[in-house]
Amino acid sequence: MATTENVLTRFSGILASVSTLDTLRERLSETSRIMLGANGVVITSETVPDGRITVSSTQPLSEQLGALQTAVGEGPMIDALRTGAVVVGDFGSADGQWPVLRRLVSELDFTGTLIAIPLRSDLALHGVLLAHRDSGSLETDADDARFLGNAIGTAVLQDPALGAQGHVFAEVVSDRDLVRRATGILEVEASIRYQDALALLRALAFSRGEELGAVAKGVIDGDVCLCDTDTDVTHPRHDRG
Repeated sequence: MATTENVLTRFSGILASVSTLDTLRERLSETSRIMLGANGVVITSETVPDGRITVSSTQPLSEQLGALQTAVGEGPMIDALRTGAVVVGDFGSADGQWPVLRRLVSELDFTGTLIAIPLRSDLALHGVLLAHRDSGSLETDADDARFLGNAIGTAVLQDPALGAQGHVFAEVVSDRDLVRRATGILEVEASIRYQDALALLRALAFSRGEELGAVAKGVIDGDVCLCDTDTDVTHPRHDRG
């Protein structure tokens, strides 16, 4: 069974490979797409007062599939928001679930799979990562889905334009030095941007149910680090001062 650190390592490795993309939103979207083996993804946020907005999408079809569900009020994305669970829909079958959506989706000639992952955060604000596969397996790795929900949920909250308030950053401010040092270590180890490393650190803290400062200290002390994806061994790190 994969550990959180294993998933973190795979995620950060993919994140490093898409570092040429301009914004954190774009990098998170493309990293999620690759990690899920999807053809496209759209990230939506429920954090604004006037309802759902699209944070990022990798292609027009991704955004269309999300917009249709918002318009008709049914589908994997709607169910994921309602239940807080990952919801997978096979649109190549004759399943009677979501009849209105199925009719509209068929007009787009889409007969693949939709995967809706609820975005979670320490402030219980909601959003969804919606991925689509044109063909292939319906299965989605539970560890990957859980981590993506945490990573993207916490990263979305870092953007005040998406409804984040000042108190979102209180935890970071209270442990400013630890967080800065730990984020710098992850930035170097994973060869990713500082903003991305901070998003990973926050996601790791939320995944573990620990305070951000405690996880940051673990990174600095070498108790938490990016390990090889094929092992559960956490490699020791020399004290970096």
